[in-house]
Amino acid sequence: MNFFRRSVVAVLAAATAMIAAQPASAQAEPYLPYPCDTWCQAALQQQQANALPRTRFYDAPAPLPWAPAGTLIRQEAAKDYATAGRPLPATRLLYHSRTADGRDRAASGVVLLPKGRAPKGGWPVVVDAHGASGTARDCAPSLMRDLYHGDQMARFLDSGYAVVAPDYAGLGTSGGHALGDKTAAANDVIHGLRAARDAVPGLSRSWAVWGHSQGGAAALAVAEAQVRRPEPGYLGAVVTAPGANITQIVRHAAEQPELGGFVPLIAAGAKASDPGLQLSQLLTPQAMARLDAVDSQCLGVVAAVYTDLTGSALVRPGYLTEPRFARFLERNSTGRSTVAGPLLLLQGEADTLVTKAMTDEVAWSLCRTGARVDYRTYPGLAHDTYPGQVTGIDDGAMPDILEWIGDRFDGKRATSTCS
Repeated sequence: MNFFRRSVVAVLAAATAMIAAQPASAQAEPYLPYPCDTWCQAALQQQQANALPRTRFYDAPAPLPWAPAGTLIRQEAAKDYATAGRPLPATRLLYHSRTADGRDRAASGVVLLPKGRAPKGGWPVVVDAHGASGTARDCAPSLMRDLYHGDQMARFLDSGYAVVAPDYAGLGTSGGHALGDKTAAANDVIHGLRAARDAVPGLSRSWAVWGHSQGGAAALAVAEAQVRRPEPGYLGAVVTAPGANITQIVRHAAEQPELGGFVPLIAAGAKASDPGLQLSQLLTPQAMARLDAVDSQCLGVVAAVYTDLTGSALVRPGYLTEPRFARFLERNSTGRSTVAGPLLLLQGEADTLVTKAMTDEVAWSLCRTGARVDYRTYPGLAHDTYPGQVTGIDDGAMPDILEWIGDRFDGKRATSTCS
């Protein structure tokens, strides 16, 4: 059973009970312009239960007056986040970031602080480059009650780290999310850190980045950017199950049952980056007919909507060689270029989305560039955690993550598994 389908098994019974408890008049399902089976309905219930209303806070001035990257537009206190019943007080941010071609645009995010007073020198900072959540505007982690990675954020907070968690531009804010665009994602992460320091007193100048899946590729892009334009205080990156070679990811997802939703999501991200790209050159008419889900729903629902489309039912012949799409995929693959600072690269051997073979190749390629990489693999760990079913790489390897990050802030030299 694929990890996306497992993700809703745990909530399916609860969702069914909730629907059954409603009056008959409330049980009528709204019309959806795409197929939505039981799995899809459960994912939709889960998504809605976790969603926060998108308020005017996320509406940037239009037109957006130019300001330097990282300039804070506004901030507000937020008390509506929680994980496993634990409140996660935060500060919401809206700030100036940059697209891959240098255009000014607004991005959002949050800052979370540990309890108590900041230590001398300020709270050490971990920046969260989040995994793929979708491309629709309401799929911003800061618009989710659990902040998408809230369980892991709580572990960092308990260990004395402040967490800066940017949303990628186009999630929360308007303008479309260029999922897979490594330069835009790295910009959002770095500029979110700058805005956080302006908004929240007591943050240390030292920081590390942690990224999972799409965020793993973003963290690698951040490490690449430190070579050209260093951001002061950078100590290194934790990279888990990175979607580094997105050509491989797209090909693999298109061929595997229940992973097909990643293909239209990445294609939509490519079109947001390059409006001249025609999705009808990549996707079959059947897949095109379901794009409403990509435009309006988040990852779990999109995965369910496309679960039955694989191979020639999903993609057109030669879709990977369509010139604009091929350029986007090649330009935005990570793990091949020189990076600054040490890397902790982690991979679960039970991961069915980003496979061990893919991350083995990333580790080998990084070592070839001369990077200092500590590459560790974990039997039995999957891409994400679904309680009672599988444990994901971030949860299963969290003790190692915390130890490695602690060593960076303590000034210890990182070891490398590159020979």
